[in-house]
Amino acid sequence: MKRALLLIFVLSVAAFAAEALTVDKLLKERDEYDNKDVVVTGVVSEYRQRESRLGNPYVTLKLKGENKIASVYMQGKLEGDAAPKDGDTVEVNGVYRKEKKVNDDFVVKDEIDATKKEKKKYGIKITKRKGS
Repeated sequence: MKRALLLIFVLSVAAFAAEALTVDKLLKERDEYDNKDVVVTGVVSEYRQRESRLGNPYVTLKLKGENKIASVYMQGKLEGDAAPKDGDTVEVNGVYRKEKKVNDDFVVKDEIDATKKEKKKYGIKITKRKGS
């Protein structure tokens, strides 16, 4: 009986941990999620693929919730069907930072870093195309 209850508890905790946050919930509880792995769902706007001065590709986008907007950054490229378009709904898996100092003159607030890491499922996944 104890094992069955333990198994149910473990499974329910795992299911809860994997549940995606909304952008609004993430930003409402900034301090709780600062520097932690998050899975956040929202609508894409201002999607851009760029290259750094050193030639390294990266992606930026705004992730819109009902009332709030978070920034998303990811090193690398998203090509073909993996690349979202403005208006698509996506799930972003990464590390949320309330504030990140890039250099003395540039600070980014409310950013999710979805750069792929070993042993992590970070990235950007399209869950619904605009208009579908």
